[in-house]
Amino acid sequence: MDIYVSTEGNDQWSGSLRSPNTNKNDGPFKTLERARDKIRSIKKEGNLPERGVTVWLRGGYYQREHAFELTSEDSGTVNKPVIYRACENEQVHLVGGKKVVGFQHVTDPIVLDRLDASSKNRIMQVDLKSQGITDFGSMKRRGKSNPWADTFDQFGNPNPPNFDPAGLEVFFKDKPMQLARYPNEGWLTITGTPSGQHGGLFTSNDPRPKRWEKLEDVWVYGYWTYEWADSYEKIKDINTSTGDIVTEEPHAFHGYMVGKRFYYLNILEELDTPGEWYLDRNTGILYFYPPEPLEQSQVLVSLLEDPLISMDETSHVIFQNLILECTRGLGVKTVGGSDTLIAGCTLRNIGTTAVNILGGKRHGVLSCDIFFPGEGGILVTGGDRKKLIPGEHY
Repeated sequence: MDIYVSTEGNDQWSGSLRSPNTNKNDGPFKTLERARDKIRSIKKEGNLPERGVTVWLRGGYYQREHAFELTSEDSGTVNKPVIYRACENEQVHLVGGKKVVGFQHVTDPIVLDRLDASSKNRIMQVDLKSQGITDFGSMKRRGKSNPWADTFDQFGNPNPPNFDPAGLEVFFKDKPMQLARYPNEGWLTITGTPSGQHGGLFTSNDPRPKRWEKLEDVWVYGYWTYEWADSYEKIKDINTSTGDIVTEEPHAFHGYMVGKRFYYLNILEELDTPGEWYLDRNTGILYFYPPEPLEQSQVLVSLLEDPLISMDETSHVIFQNLILECTRGLGVKTVGGSDTLIAGCTLRNIGTTAVNILGGKRHGVLSCDIFFPGEGGILVTGGDRKKLIPGEHY
């Protein structure tokens, strides 16, 4: 059985036609949820059709404002799978963000005075609030400071893995842009730890912070002690006279050591290189230094904090040939269930992990392309180590 979904569809139609008919009174559904609900009603009336159900998505951008959620009642069977796939030779985008338009050159003299003279005439700005974007998320302390991730979180705390969504990010021509940083390339070096390794502060002899007018919401990213332990830390205070940098508690998990490397992030004055951006979270103004003319491609900002696709105790469901992109959270999250498959999909510009499989059996990720995930490509857990029972994920 075939069901069709299209950005030009209507959830009041039958979903049985590939395109709207000439009378515009029947055609494909508009949303994945409507197709899912039709499959649920079919199952309540009896068994799934022979060979299962295929939901064909017509090409286009499907902006997701919440996760596409499947549960056990949305499962197929071994011989009757439920398949969500793109129509042949059509690109289907499940997008967790929104296109931003209306960029203009910066004219505010106060802002221009803070920008570097070499780049101020190239910086563009847009009011996100005027386009209905008011939830900017927040930057969070995150990183991979602990190698024992199966029993501790990334900061060594005895908690489950941290899947907090990222804050708002900017994407241009399908690539993530760089939050304004200093230095633009390479690293700065810790020159002192006046209060000791775990004193919560370190020193840098670079005078650059003296140029910055505002120091709130400035972050540092670095390898503070070990070369396998990186983290983002929020700055509490910078003493521009002594070079002392105090971070917010609980500070880097392993502390700070002389000679280790870091750089600064989220500073308007450092918006001086093509591809960099800065968001004033108070005004909602996004400042962007486009690497190419804006007319040549769209600018997207990420919004969705839920997974693009969420499956809970779901079995025998396949997602095929889809593009999942531009989100603050996970690409696909699967909990429990069995025999789901993500096949031939592209997952890019994902805020955290592209595919997260937690438990269940025989879930697979096959022939997918993953670009620019915020924290990882594929995270898989399953089976029972003590009983030597395999999860059989692949």
